[in-house]
Amino acid sequence: MQMETSEKIPVVDIDKENNTDPVVNNDEQNVEQKNNRLKSFVWQHFTRDKTTGKAKCPYCKYSMAATSKMNGTSSLRYHLLHVCTTSPVYKKLDKKDMKKQTVLGFKQPNGGETSGSLACHKFNQEKCRNLLARMCAKDNRPFSIVEDEGLREFVWELNPMFKFPSRWTIARDCLSLFEEERKKLKILLKDKTVSLTTDTWTSVQNYNYMCLTVHWVDDDWILRKKIINFCQISNHKGEMIGRLIYQCLKAWEIDSVFTVTVDNASSNDMAIKHLKLMLKGPNAILDCKYLHLRCNAHIINLAVKEGLEEQDQSIRKIRNAIRYLRSSPSRYQCFKECVEKERIEYKRKPCLDVETRWNSTFLMLETTLKFVKAFDRLRDVNFNYRSYFDSEVEDDDASTRNGKTKMSDRELGAPNSKDWENASLFVEHLRIFFDATKKISGTKYVTANLLFGELCQMHTSIAQMTLSPEENKKKMVVSMKKKFDKYWDNLANMNPLLYVALILDPRDKMFYLTFCLELIYGEKGKQVDVITGRVKATLVELFDSYKMKFDKPTESTSTSSSSSVVNTNGVTNIKEGYMKYLAKKRGSGVNASEVEVYLNDGCETKILGDNSFDVLDLAPEKNTSKDFFFEDEDWN
Repeated sequence: MQMETSEKIPVVDIDKENNTDPVVNNDEQNVEQKNNRLKSFVWQHFTRDKTTGKAKCPYCKYSMAATSKMNGTSSLRYHLLHVCTTSPVYKKLDKKDMKKQTVLGFKQPNGGETSGSLACHKFNQEKCRNLLARMCAKDNRPFSIVEDEGLREFVWELNPMFKFPSRWTIARDCLSLFEEERKKLKILLKDKTVSLTTDTWTSVQNYNYMCLTVHWVDDDWILRKKIINFCQISNHKGEMIGRLIYQCLKAWEIDSVFTVTVDNASSNDMAIKHLKLMLKGPNAILDCKYLHLRCNAHIINLAVKEGLEEQDQSIRKIRNAIRYLRSSPSRYQCFKECVEKERIEYKRKPCLDVETRWNSTFLMLETTLKFVKAFDRLRDVNFNYRSYFDSEVEDDDASTRNGKTKMSDRELGAPNSKDWENASLFVEHLRIFFDATKKISGTKYVTANLLFGELCQMHTSIAQMTLSPEENKKKMVVSMKKKFDKYWDNLANMNPLLYVALILDPRDKMFYLTFCLELIYGEKGKQVDVITGRVKATLVELFDSYKMKFDKPTESTSTSSSSSVVNTNGVTNIKEGYMKYLAKKRGSGVNASEVEVYLNDGCETKILGDNSFDVLDLAPEKNTSKDFFFEDEDWN
């Protein structure tokens, strides 16, 4: 029996229909009850013709199949809710959302997180392609990785909907990603004062390269660094280096540079002079007076390499013995058997060093000294090991140094007890230099305040080693001291910012600097007063520069005498008048007495062996106290 069409269109509550009406996906809801009544809400809108089996929309007059057992009401419901715009229950639907169902999963943990958070995930081709380009950039993968059969099979198993781009497309995506990230970094660096580190080198293909890294403290007082240039350079001349650095800074719109850290090549001195001329301006800090900062890790490297010269033959013997082990699996297996017979329990294997990096030589010797007995046994029982050093084959490493021809490594022979003794001596007395290099070469924390303490420790160690009765030790330390004194003999010539960084550590302040200087020059040494006086002057000068930059102009609240203030009741406020008088006498701009208050105040408690302290934690946003030079509002 056909239902009569009502002339009045019923009004439907959308929220009620959406909340109470279940999803229609079967025919049971269309089955007529015994009383011949249809259950679905769609029949409040559609009119069904039993003869044709179709239902007609009263709003757009569109007819649809509506047989109970064949079609159901899902299509009718979808038409009312998302197709017919004149329907009273119409709700616009994003077609992408209809086609793609979200999946519940855990996000990849970021930073220091131990586990990811629960989130809904939905496949997106463009986002996946962008992440693929990001993977190639972050993990140093070649663009041809998109053509790897194994990766394609793996990704298809994860989600067959992903369509792999070509290697040319992924290359363009990486370039677009670079441009996007560069824009973001430009915004981060806007109006920031930064420090730079740079280095140049020549590759094995005989190409010259330069890398420029920028370091800054962000708004959350976290130390950041980014490589802003990596390019070829025509030569290593100072003017060329300085010009290229300035062009890069100009492209990034960076005009406030605090320091530039370079190694001790003479060409870098000329590069810094060129930069000082180009960077001077209203945003320059003290007219780039303290721009040049020498790489102290490089100075330590030069000093220790001089000491290595005295132990050169012993180190070359040990290096060649390790090279013999690593040349074939059978040789290493023989050595492994000697290790087992000597019952040496050490998981690390003997490793080769990088000859231009002394700290890797230190690690090589430190590891190899654990296997001295195994090497001695190998020499006694293995004929091939002994004959290897008796061979007269020329070594590619044979070269000249200081006008003397070096013997080939094989001619030197296998390491003996004297060589192991020299290596042990080297590791024992140069560990302090290795630890200092490791500490001041950190990139995730501020290192400027750590340098002077390490420098003083190295100075006292060298002084003690010169008094040693052992001839080998004295030879080694004399060579090191010459190079050490070349850069650090006159501490007054060092960049005073390194001392200022030490003073700004509230655990040390001026006390630790004075203590170290007295150890080096004596309690009544003239250099102590010279250096401390220069450091105080630099600190005040730097403080004044920042104070004028961040101070807000004060408005005059009264035109009366500065010695008294009269309120509305006619009462003179002597204290307020005195404060105005005192401010006038001290000067209207800079108040250097705040530096004296900080220096004369006591030091924070310093815990020996605690390496978790970070000087950036003293920032006003992180520190609740307000006695660190500025009040909180002065930093904003």
